[in-house]
Amino acid sequence: MSSKMRPRVKVISKLSKDEIQDRIKNYIESSDNSCDGWVRDGLAVVCAGGKDKHLWTPQLSLQFDDIETGTEVRGVIGPGPSVWTGFIFAFALLGFITFVILMWGLINFSLGNDSTVLWFIPVILSLIIGVYVLARFGQKLSKEEVVQLNDFVEENLS
Repeated sequence: MSSKMRPRVKVISKLSKDEIQDRIKNYIESSDNSCDGWVRDGLAVVCAGGKDKHLWTPQLSLQFDDIETGTEVRGVIGPGPSVWTGFIFAFALLGFITFVILMWGLINFSLGNDSTVLWFIPVILSLIIGVYVLARFGQKLSKEEVVQLNDFVEENLS
């Protein structure tokens, strides 16, 4: 696994694309695990948590491609799309607000006008740090589920 925020998986399997899809379907449908998801046309999404899903529940997005020696399985383990989009939006919005306030304050400062608006920069930077800490907290809450999804790939798709 690489990348802490969204670990990536890559497996070269000797199984065919159809066999891999069948294994994923069987895993999702089995009562032994707490995962749900779907498989279609070389793509799959496996969500950990099942009935115990929470905001931080990760999901595994997989793509299968035929190669000479079998099938290449590539995937990303990360938060659900709504959580990921929410964090990206929060970072983008706070970054944009920081840029606007910084430009406005520096222009006023260079013109010799009141530039007290620059005192909002530390506040916004602390909000950015808060969003980052919240993301890391969510990662820690879902660590076991990420390990479960990674183990699934290693055990069933190799």
